[in-house]
Amino acid sequence: MTYKEFTEQVKEQISAYLPKKYAKADIAIQEIIKNNDQKFYALCIKQPEDRVVPSLYLENFYEMHQNGREMESILHAVAQRHSESVMEGMKLIPFRMEDYDSVKDRLYITALNKNHNQKYLEDAVCMDIPETDITAAVRVLCEKEQEGGMASFQVSESLRELWGVSGKHLYEQALKNTERLFPAEILNMEEVIFHCGSQAEQQKELLPYELYVLTNQAQVNGATAMLYPNLLQEIGEATQSRFFILPSSIHELILMKDNGEMNAEELQRMVMEINRREVAPEEVLSDEVYSYDYREKKLTMETKPSQTKEFMQQMEGTYGCEDLMREADHGEMER
Repeated sequence: MTYKEFTEQVKEQISAYLPKKYAKADIAIQEIIKNNDQKFYALCIKQPEDRVVPSLYLENFYEMHQNGREMESILHAVAQRHSESVMEGMKLIPFRMEDYDSVKDRLYITALNKNHNQKYLEDAVCMDIPETDITAAVRVLCEKEQEGGMASFQVSESLRELWGVSGKHLYEQALKNTERLFPAEILNMEEVIFHCGSQAEQQKELLPYELYVLTNQAQVNGATAMLYPNLLQEIGEATQSRFFILPSSIHELILMKDNGEMNAEELQRMVMEINRREVAPEEVLSDEVYSYDYREKKLTMETKPSQTKEFMQQMEGTYGCEDLMREADHGEMER
C-alpha cells in the first residue's frame, strides 16, 4: 500500500473507531507546509462547534503498517491519538484572538531561512535580518493550564491588519517576549555530549579551541537566541574577539572563537555535511556560516551563496557516488 492509499483508507474508515458524536464530522486529509517548505499530510476531524481541531500526522502510523501492524490496530491507535489531542487542546488557556491586548504578551519569534520558506511564510509576518539569509517569523504562544507543553501558530498579514499594528511593532514586541519566555543558554559542547551540568551558561566568554552551543532553556527553536538584543555583543566583549556562528539546526547554534586558524569555507563544509546527514530537513536553518564582530557590533554572513551552491553540487555528486557504491556492494553480497 502506498502512503497515499494508506491515508485515504484511514480517512474512509476512521469514523467507525471514533465516539458517536463524530458520526457527522468533516474528515479530511490536508497537505500542511512546514519549515523549509516540507510537505506533510495530516488527518483533520472537525465538528462545527470545535474550538480546536488537531492535525494528526500519519507518517508514523504508516511506518507501523509497513512494519506489519494490522490496519484495525492502527485505526484504534489513530482514534486514541485524536482523543488525546482533543483533550490537550481543551487545556489551552483561552484568549480573544481579535483583541491585540489579549494576544500581545503571547507573541514570540522563531528564526528561519528566508530562502527555503517561500510557501511556508508567504502570508506570515516576518522581519528579515540584514546581511544574512535569516528571517524572524512572528508566532502566537498557546499555553496549557497547570502543566508544561505548548502549541503555537504563525501571525498572518490579515491578522496583523485586524489588530491594526505594524509589522515592525509586532516584531519588536515579539522579540522582547521571546527573550523573557525562552531565556538563552550557552553550554560547552562537552556538557551537551556528556550531559553534565555546570555553571557554563552563566558566563559568556568563549575559550580558544572550544565549541559552545547557543540555544534556549527549552532547547526548541533555540537558534532564535542569536537575535536577542545585546547577547552576541556581550559574548564578543567577554571573549574579546570576533567569533563564528555555525547554524547546526533551528534549535541550536555552535559558537567558536575566531583564532585565525579556521576560515569560513572550511567551517561551511562541516555545517553542510551535518545538515545532510544528521538534521531532519524541516529543522535545517542554513548552509551558511556567520560571524559576529563586537567592535563593529555587527552580525555578518561570512560565506557566499555562489560558493554554497558549488559546494552543494560537489556534495550531491559525492553522495550519488556513495549510493552507487552501496548498491554495487549489496549486489555483490547477493551474488
